[in-house]
Amino acid sequence: MKKRTELIIGLGVAITAAVIVAVSAATLAEVEPNDTKDQANPLYAGTPNTGAISPISDTDYYSLTGVNTTWGFIALLDTVSSTTSTRGTLTALRTDGTTVLQSDTGSWERGSGIALQNYADDSATHYLRVNEEGNDATITPYTIRYYQTIVSTQPEVEPNNTRSTGTPSSFTMNGVISPAGDVDCFAFHGRAGDTILIALNGDPEGNGSPIDPVLELITPSDAVLKSADISGTGGKEFIEYVELASEGVYAYCVRDKAGGGGAGATYTAGLVRNGGLYRPSYTRRAAWQNPRPGNYARIGDLMIFRLAITNTSPLTIPGNIRLTATYSPTCLGLVSVMPSATTSSTGYISWNGQKSGLVPGEVYSVTMTMLAKNRCSDPVYQGTGVDYYFTGYSDRVLYTIWGSVYLPLTLRSASP
Repeated sequence: MKKRTELIIGLGVAITAAVIVAVSAATLAEVEPNDTKDQANPLYAGTPNTGAISPISDTDYYSLTGVNTTWGFIALLDTVSSTTSTRGTLTALRTDGTTVLQSDTGSWERGSGIALQNYADDSATHYLRVNEEGNDATITPYTIRYYQTIVSTQPEVEPNNTRSTGTPSSFTMNGVISPAGDVDCFAFHGRAGDTILIALNGDPEGNGSPIDPVLELITPSDAVLKSADISGTGGKEFIEYVELASEGVYAYCVRDKAGGGGAGATYTAGLVRNGGLYRPSYTRRAAWQNPRPGNYARIGDLMIFRLAITNTSPLTIPGNIRLTATYSPTCLGLVSVMPSATTSSTGYISWNGQKSGLVPGEVYSVTMTMLAKNRCSDPVYQGTGVDYYFTGYSDRVLYTIWGSVYLPLTLRSASP
């Protein structure tokens, strides 16, 4: 039996495979000339690159591979170690190398940043450009890096004005600071030692914003661990925190500095954990519940399989929970399922839309009773979909079916 490829997208979008690289200790150096897109140095997700804007009016280009328009990136330009100018401008460009997608000077405490920019040209090469703000000084040195994430957004759910009522965070959230004085919080499961990167785009539509956004990282004890308020009205904000001290429910919160708000105060905000996609903790398990002693079945036996997902996070996992089973109809015949399947076809069963949300510690499971039809050694695959998060797993449980005449001697003696 061929393995059925599971690609389950909680965000409801089509997606190709992408490698999310964790924070890397390695650092690469720019190679000149890289003054145009055609000379661009390749940049790799999670790997810092060092460079310099020198001589005056130098421009450095870096290339990054796209994924698709539901994916994107957070990029950071660190200029604080420069012995000359620290006013570096970081610009994200389309595949033509000239069309500006997003640009920033000085929105991050250590330099500049690109906040949650999607790959506007799908999997085509995109570019980051570095120059000194006025092209009248050098920057020696700088460091540039980027991280991929899913930028297709999930909406906030009100009320979410505190950490404890925070909307569980997916990868990129959208919201609006309205009415005046509104605070929006997004809760996430932090683990001891995690490095957390949070980005906020205070004007994702590019049509102006009435607020000066403030971004705050909140601890499980409701203390402000770190805040960012650098960019001004409609600006971008970034928080990077290295090695959380303890495990628990953290949150990042968005508010207006002056306590204002309104219908036009829209924003997007998102989270990267250890350089990759953030997820709460959950486990998945497929199990064969009634094998004969010796771990086999005989032709004609009824075989019971259980598929399960368990929430091991301190947060409720929201949204639709989907389990699917894929099996060989040559080996197994479907007898019954519990609960009833949403859809069923030869070799495939889906329980979709029957379970919403998993509270901490909760287990959601389904069972299927199958008839052993032929001599086989094959797996049953469990597909698991968590509506609020990206998953793409095919867990499996192996089984063996023997005919009574062909049992191995070691099993014949053990069989009834």
